[in-house]
Amino acid sequence: MVKSKGKAVFKNEDDERLVAKAQEGDLFSFDHLVKKYQKKIYFLAYRMMKNHDAADDIAQETFINVYSSIKSFKPGYSFYSWLYRICMNLSINHLKRQKFVIPESQFEEEASPLEKETTTEDPLSLLVQKERERKIEQAIDSLPPKYKAVFILKVYEDLSYEEIAQTLKISLGTVMSRLFRARERLQKLLKDMVLEK
Repeated sequence: MVKSKGKAVFKNEDDERLVAKAQEGDLFSFDHLVKKYQKKIYFLAYRMMKNHDAADDIAQETFINVYSSIKSFKPGYSFYSWLYRICMNLSINHLKRQKFVIPESQFEEEASPLEKETTTEDPLSLLVQKERERKIEQAIDSLPPKYKAVFILKVYEDLSYEEIAQTLKISLGTVMSRLFRARERLQKLLKDMVLEK
């Protein structure tokens, strides 16, 4: 198993065993893979789509695609990265077709990295924090899909540059370039939002 930041990332022996059995037609093994990753895939899709129904559709479509093409999956590669790549590609394609980002509805099931930092109970501080988070989410949602995908995988999924490159099937340089441009755009958008007030 290859470790990254204390967790197995590139190669997971349990996944390899389950994938091998699923490739032989073992539905129980495939079901185990779905249960293992369905929540992560849903939240990844939700971060891209900002809509529960759309995220649910993308997650389901991801696993349908995985099921129909699992026999072509090559042993020795990361199932996790392959799964994320399928989900991200479906999300990006959906956003390109829509040409807009669906507005975010109320979502309290999983805290954002910013929400996790909130330690104060002061109502005014909480209100200021929520407003700050709303502006950041609004700025992230306005990024072009290719920049948004890289940013979400880095910030929310905590993937390394190499893992993002493998997941999206792009070069390391492209990952760094898109991440730089995403951060640059976010800084400008957030600065403009502050000046608008």
